[in-house]
Formats: sequence, C-alpha cells, structure tokens
Amino acid sequence: MTVRLPGLPEFIALMVLITVGALGACQTTVTRTVIPEFTYKHLPVMSFAVARIEIVETYRSPLQSPNVEHLFPTPIAAALRRWADDRLEAVGGAYTLRFIIEDASATIEELETDKDLEALFTTEQAERIDTRLRVKIEITDENGAVPAFTNTEAARTRTMPENVSLNERDQIYNDLTKALMNDFNTSQEQIIREYFEMYLR
Repeated sequence: MTVRLPGLPEFIALMVLITVGALGACQTTVTRTVIPEFTYKHLPVMSFAVARIEIVETYRSPLQSPNVEHLFPTPIAAALRRWADDRLEAVGGAYTLRFIIEDASATIEELETDKDLEALFTTEQAERIDTRLRVKIEITDENGAVPAFTNTEAARTRTMPENVSLNERDQIYNDLTKALMNDFNTSQEQIIREYFEMYLR
C-alpha cells in the first residue's frame, strides 16, 4: 500500500489552517454589563415663566487622552442634558432660559506604582480620574439682556486599581458621573430657588 504525503506547500497551508482554527477556539467574548440610563423624572419639575428653554453645550471634548469623558457609559454632558430635560419646564412668558454646559470633562492620570517583588502580591492604585462640571443658567429677555444668572461647579476624584476589568472600569466611570450629578442636583436646586424665585411658577 502506498501512502501519499502532501507536498510542502499543501502541508504548510494545512498547518496554517490548523493554527488559525486553534487560535479561534481560544478566543473569548467579553460581555459588557448594561448600565441603566440616567433619569431625573422621579424628582419635582421646576417650572419657569419663560417662553422656551435652550440647552447649549459650549464644552467640546478633545476625544483623546488624557480626557476620557467620551468613554463613560453616560458622559457627564449627556447626564446634564438629561437633568435639564427632566427637571426644567417652560410654562410661558417673555423670557428665555439658557442652560449652558461650560465644562463636562474627565481626565485620567497614571499614578506611580511599586515595581519591586513585594508589589507583585499587592494591588495598587494605578490611575486617578478627575471629573468636573460647570453650568451657567441665565434668563434672557427679548433684547438679549441677562437680568438673572447662576454659575454652578462640581468636581469629583477617584483612583482606580491596576488590572481593572472593562466592566469594572465602566462601573467606576458611572459611579463618578452619578456622584458628580448628585452634587450638582443638590446645589443647583438650592441656587435656583434662591436666585430665580421671581421666575418660578
């Protein structure tokens, strides 16, 4: 009986196929955890005697390192827009309310970690995330004059451990946005009731 061995080119092609198949079998798919969208509909609506409400975003994300706000499950600017949509209401009048997002940034900075043998058995904090928001709310009349305005700022910082997973990173980002927005919501509501009292209905 004669056994025919494949030629060299055929043998190489066969080995390549086997190798590719083996690599494909080892691949795993990472499932991203679904994080609920932000909503503020459970909070009371603040009604203003204005003709309309304009949401203006003057902040422009660089979309590159060290900025990471565009990687958040809910970017800070998106959470601010949702807050304005859910909590501010125009009920008619001669004025315009402008909700201006001047800052909605998040930057990341690498922290120095220990490289010695002992560090191999500990989990260190490898990155620091700094988040910031700044919002201006102004009432304008038909001539563009601004009879009333407020400025609100908030900031939050958190460190992130080394070897953090994609889902863990998403959760940390989301927790930061939530904490930042809680700060903003508390202070903004107080400021509005104090300085915009004559425009509230």
